[in-house]
Amino acid sequence: MKRIVVLVLLVVARPAFAEDRAKAEELFRNAAEAYKKGLFDAAADLFESAYEHLEAPEIAFSAAQAHRLQYQADKDKNPKHLKRAIELYDAYLRDAPNGNKRKDAAVHRQRVQELLRDVEASGQPVVVVQPEKPSIYISVPIDDVLLTVDGKAVERYTPIDVEPGVHTVAASVDGYFPEERKIPVGQGRALVAFDPKPRPAVLSIRSQADASVAIDGRPVLLRGTQAEVPAGKRLITVTARGRKPISREVELAPGQDLSLDAPLEPTAQRRAVKWVWIGAGTLALASLVTGIVALDADFTASDLRDKNPLPADQADDYEDARGRRDTYRTTAILLGTAALLTAGAGAYMYYADHPTGEALLRPVEQKGTFTPVAFGAGGLGLGYAGGF
Repeated sequence: MKRIVVLVLLVVARPAFAEDRAKAEELFRNAAEAYKKGLFDAAADLFESAYEHLEAPEIAFSAAQAHRLQYQADKDKNPKHLKRAIELYDAYLRDAPNGNKRKDAAVHRQRVQELLRDVEASGQPVVVVQPEKPSIYISVPIDDVLLTVDGKAVERYTPIDVEPGVHTVAASVDGYFPEERKIPVGQGRALVAFDPKPRPAVLSIRSQADASVAIDGRPVLLRGTQAEVPAGKRLITVTARGRKPISREVELAPGQDLSLDAPLEPTAQRRAVKWVWIGAGTLALASLVTGIVALDADFTASDLRDKNPLPADQADDYEDARGRRDTYRTTAILLGTAALLTAGAGAYMYYADHPTGEALLRPVEQKGTFTPVAFGAGGLGLGYAGGF
């Protein structure tokens, strides 16, 4: 029974942990944006909220930094930031024994501790608690965002005074999915952190009908000529059987519509197939001609053989006809075999010519050349040398 209870608790806890982690990541991104803009008070609150969802030492260190810098920027020099910074530096040093910020944390903690001692020696209260008015504070790490509270536009990173109760807070920006939340506000400040999800970009590719498209090395299925692609830097590769692949790197903005023309040129191998099949046809024609000559010589020899007795003056003609028959028959067989082999090679070259995006990384080979080849008794052929 205990095992069942533990298993149920684990099943319930895992989704809750994932939800807390996702919320912590959202708050951390907002906090980092506020920190970059020098809004250390807002960054400290956001880092603290993230730390409540996920007690990671790295978040504690970031929150401590924000509190320390807010004290430096604060005109009133509120010592509550010093006290909280020390607590968070201690949490980092305790929970991250191998952390790469331990030296910085120790140095900053010592400096903050010295400042706090000076404050205590001066008799100033260590923690100053001021009652906060009911307000909503909105953070979002995207510029040009439209924020509204109960339908009225407001500024981000600015406390918005409201009456206690439930208020509707919304965020919208081009290229992102809009968000709306119902926020209960009591007697203090309600912190609202938005992290809008980007809309996928719509990519249109105009190329031949049998072209295949890969984005970042993964094949995608086009709907007509379009595909939805996550925003960001993407590597687009277009390939087709018998065509040179092309690749292009693009930067896609959220919700962007982008059209690309991707005309694919025939590969050297596909161009060579034409000449290989011409060579196969030439060999087949030569085989037919030599076969006809061999058949004519066979008829001549048969006619002479049917004469009984064979006149002495035609004995040499009979032997000559037989020799020509055997020679041209052998030549016809060789030429026919060469024609079949050449045609087979051309078919293989045609169907095996399916380059991928990896072909773009191969060194360029010199184009091959075709040269006439003579073999056997009067046989002609076509030779190819070089790379495909």
